[in-house]
Amino acid sequence: MAKDNYHFQIPVENIRIEKYEKRGFSPSVKRNDYGKHGEYLRELSNQFQKEESEKKDVQYSGHLFLQIETPIRVSIKSQKQKIENLGFELLSFSKRNESIANASISKEKFKEFKQRLDTYINTVEHVGRSYFAPIEKISSIIAENKIDETINYEKNENLEVIINLYSIISPKELLSISNAIEIDLRNYATEISKRTFKNGITTIYCKTTSLHLKKIATDFSTIKEIRLSQTFMVPQSIVVDPLPSDVIINPIQSSSTICIVDSGIYPNKILKNFIKDQIPYHHPSAVDFEYNHGTFVASRCIFGDEMDHCLATKELHPYCHVLDLAVFGINKLNQTIGPTDFTLRSAIEDVVLKFHDTIKVYNLSLGFPTSIKDNQFSDLAKLLDYLSKEYKVLFIIAAGNINNLLGAYPNDHFMHSNSRIGAPAESLLSLTVGSVVKHVATNSLSQNGCISPFSRKGPGADRGIKPELVAHGGNLISPYAQIPRISTYGLSKAGTNLSVDVGTSFAAPLIAQYAQRLFDFYPSSDPNLVKALLCHFTDSRSKPMTLVDENINYVGFGEPNVELALRSAKNNAAYIYEGKLDQNNYQSISFHIPQKFTDNNVKLRVKVTITYDPTVNPDNEKEYSESRISASLFKKTAKGIKEISLKEGKYNLPWNPVLQFEKSFTRGFLAGAWELRLRLYTRGKILENYLQDYAVVIELIDDLKNMDVYEEIEKEFSTIYSKIEVSSGVA
Repeated sequence: MAKDNYHFQIPVENIRIEKYEKRGFSPSVKRNDYGKHGEYLRELSNQFQKEESEKKDVQYSGHLFLQIETPIRVSIKSQKQKIENLGFELLSFSKRNESIANASISKEKFKEFKQRLDTYINTVEHVGRSYFAPIEKISSIIAENKIDETINYEKNENLEVIINLYSIISPKELLSISNAIEIDLRNYATEISKRTFKNGITTIYCKTTSLHLKKIATDFSTIKEIRLSQTFMVPQSIVVDPLPSDVIINPIQSSSTICIVDSGIYPNKILKNFIKDQIPYHHPSAVDFEYNHGTFVASRCIFGDEMDHCLATKELHPYCHVLDLAVFGINKLNQTIGPTDFTLRSAIEDVVLKFHDTIKVYNLSLGFPTSIKDNQFSDLAKLLDYLSKEYKVLFIIAAGNINNLLGAYPNDHFMHSNSRIGAPAESLLSLTVGSVVKHVATNSLSQNGCISPFSRKGPGADRGIKPELVAHGGNLISPYAQIPRISTYGLSKAGTNLSVDVGTSFAAPLIAQYAQRLFDFYPSSDPNLVKALLCHFTDSRSKPMTLVDENINYVGFGEPNVELALRSAKNNAAYIYEGKLDQNNYQSISFHIPQKFTDNNVKLRVKVTITYDPTVNPDNEKEYSESRISASLFKKTAKGIKEISLKEGKYNLPWNPVLQFEKSFTRGFLAGAWELRLRLYTRGKILENYLQDYAVVIELIDDLKNMDVYEEIEKEFSTIYSKIEVSSGVA
C-alpha cells in the first residue's frame, strides 16, 4: 500500500444538476351524506372543546392536542395534506392503527376550522368536502395512550418516571406549563427535576407511585408521554497480569481528544498525562466514581487492542487524549449507581455544547439492558441524533451485551427477543458497534472472525442496519463463561496491572479511535464522510452458519480496515465527494473508469457507500427520519449512458442514513465517465429550502488483482482529479 495513495477528490465540475417534477397522489374519500357527516364532526368538535376547557394547562398553551381518525382502511398518512389544510398539524402516527394520528392545532385555527365546518355543513355543494370527508373522528387523546405500556397504572408501585411534553410548544409556554405540572406533582412526587433539551423535548423527572399517572396524563393535554426512567449499566473487569515495571510510554501520535462517557477514568501513573479534563456528574448518594470500567474503556481508546503485547515488548503506543465525563458512582456499600436517563442526557448535552468545536468523537460504552422495539426511540437516542446533526459530532455506541445464555447456542440464543440491541444503540445518526471474536480456546462458543456470543444484534428501531460495525470484544467458552485467554485486555484502575473482560463496551473504543484517526486525517470533513469511510472499507465478518437470517443483522458492514479508509491499495482506488442535496433537483456525480478495465485479464467491481444526516422528529417515531436519499448508477455504453440494475448486493432501507451497493462487470460497458445520480425526498417538518449534507465513497476494484487501479487513474485522469487534502501531521 503506497504511503501517499490518498483517495481522489471529485471536483465540483463533475456535478450535474437536473430538475425533476414532483408528483403526489391523495386518494379521495366519499361520504353518503356530507351534511350529516359535518354535523357529526361538529358534535365531536364541541365535545372535544368542552373536555379540553377543563384541563389544567388550557390557559397556558396556545395549542390544542387531539387524536384524529380516518375511516377504516384509509391511511391517515394518505390524507395528510387535506387534513393539514384545515389547520391541523399531524404530530405522530399510531404504531398499531394506520388510520389514527395525534395532532395539534392553534386555538385561533380551531375557531377557523369550526367556521369552515359550518360552511361545509350548510352550503348546497358542501364547500371543503374534499378536506373534511377524510376525517372520521376527532377526540381528546386518552390518558392511557400516553402512558408506557410497561407501566401498570392501576397498581400502587413506586416508580421513577420521565414526563415528556410536546416539542412544538413555545419556550414561553413551556415555562408556564412545566411549572404548573411541577406544582401539581409536589402533591404526590419527590425528587422532581426538569429541563428543556436542545432537541425541543421538555422532560420532567420524578419519583412517584403509578396510581397517580393516569390522573396527571388526563389533567394536562400538553403531556405527550409518561415513560419509566431508564438506569444505565456497565459491567466489571477482572485484574490479571502486572505491567512491566519498566514499561515505556511512547510519544502520543495525535493532539486530538475523544470524550469517554463512562464510570470515570482514574488518573493513575499510566493515564494521568492523557486525561485532558475530568467532568463529574455526581449521583446524590454516590461517595466516589466507579472508575474500573471507564479506565478499562479509556485505555483501549488510547492504546488500542494490543495492550497485552506490552508484557513482551515493554512498550505502549498512545494515539490520543481523552476527556473524562464520569456518570457512574459507587455508594457507601461500594455498589455501582448508574445514571438515570435524565442525568445522562443532561451531562452529554452540557459537554457537547461546551466542546463540540474541538471534540468530535464521543464514546458510550454503556446501555440499558432491555431490547428495543420497532419504531420506538429512547429519549437519549433522540438527543444524540439531534446533537450529531446540529453540532457535527459522532457518537460511538456499544450494541450491548447478552448477559445470560437465552437458549441452545447459537440458534435459540440469538433468535430470542432479548438478543436485540438496547438503548441508546438505536440512535440513527450514531455508529453502533458489536463484538467479534479474535481468539479461541477449547470449548469456545464462537470462532475467529465470527460474532461474539454475547454481542446484541439488530435490526434497529427503523428495521435498519444495527450494529453498523464490529470490532474485537472477546469470546466465551461453553456453557457461557469467560476466561482471560480469549478476552480483551485493558488497564486496571490502579494502572499497575492489565485487566481482562468481554463485551461490546470494549469493541466500541476501538472504533472510536478509528473515527478519530479519520477526523485527524481529513480535518475539513464532517461526520458523514468519517461514517462513510468506516462503513465502506471493512473486512467481512460472519455469524454462525446455522442462523438463517441476514448476516448484516449480526455484524453490520463488518470490521473497519482503517488503513484502506486512509489510503488506497494497489488493486483499488476510491473517489470521495461531500455535497448538499436540495429537494427540487437530481444531482449526478460523474466519476471515471480507466480504459484498462476493458482488458480481458481484469474484472471491474464498483462499490458505493452514501451517508447523510437527516433531521429527526422526536414526536413522530413512526416517521422519525425526515429525509431520504435514493441512488441510481449509470454506466457508459456504446449506445450512451444506461442505468444499471442494483437489486442484488445492495443495502438501501428508505429513510435510513446509510446506503451501500456494489456491482461487478465483465462486459457491456465502456471506460470513461459514469454517473451516480442522487435524489432527496423529505417529509414531516422539513422546510422547502432545506439542504441535505451527504458524503459519497465510490471505489473501483480489480477483483482479479492484475491491475494497479490507482496508477491507471493517475495516468488517465490526473487533469480531473486531485488527491483529497489530508493533514500533514498524521501519518
